[in-house]
Amino acid sequence: MRTAFHHAAWPFLVALAATPMPVLAENAPAFELKLDIDQDGKTDRAVVLQELGEPADLYIYLDEEKPDPAHRPDFVRKGLTEDRIIDLESKGKGSLLVTSCFGCGASKSTEETLTIVHRNGKFLVGGYSRNWDWNRQTSSGVETTLGDCDINYLTGKGTVSKDLEKGKPVKGKFEPVPLKDWSSEMRPKACDF
Repeated sequence: MRTAFHHAAWPFLVALAATPMPVLAENAPAFELKLDIDQDGKTDRAVVLQELGEPADLYIYLDEEKPDPAHRPDFVRKGLTEDRIIDLESKGKGSLLVTSCFGCGASKSTEETLTIVHRNGKFLVGGYSRNWDWNRQTSSGVETTLGDCDINYLTGKGTVSKDLEKGKPVKGKFEPVPLKDWSSEMRPKACDF
C-alpha cells in the first residue's frame, strides 16, 4: 500500500515541479493585467508578484488568449523594484505601466512609474516618471521637498519640476533601456532630489 501511494504521488510531484512560479505563489500580493504588449493582435498577460517587504518580480506571457497552466513566461524580470507595487496599467501602443511607491503617502514618499514596451522582439523601458514629497524635520520646522520628473526614452526627451515650479526640459538625450538591464540606479540625475 505504501509503495503504491509513492508511485501514484510521483506524477503529481513532477507536475507540481513543472508548474510556473506565479501559480505557486498564491499568498503573494499579485497584480495581473491583460494587454497586447507586442501588438500582434493577441492577448498577452503581465503578472507582478511581490511578497511583503520583498522586491517585485515581473512575468510576461505572450499569446495568452487560451491560458495554459503549463505555459512558461516569455520574459521574467526578478527584482524589478524594491518598492511596493501599487498598480499595473496599459496605455496606447501596447505599453505596460508598472507603478510603485516608497512611503506611499507618508511624510517621506516617492512614486515611480516604469513604462515598458515591446519593440523589435525586445522588452524595453520606454519611459520613467517619478514624483516625490519628502518632509524633513529641522530645528526651525518642517522642510518640504516636492518635485517630479518624466523621461520619455522613446522620444529622447524629459522634463523635471521642483517645488511646484513649471516643468523644464531635461538636458541630454535619452534612449530606451533593455528591461533586463534596468535598475533604479539608471534613472537620470534630474529625477533625484
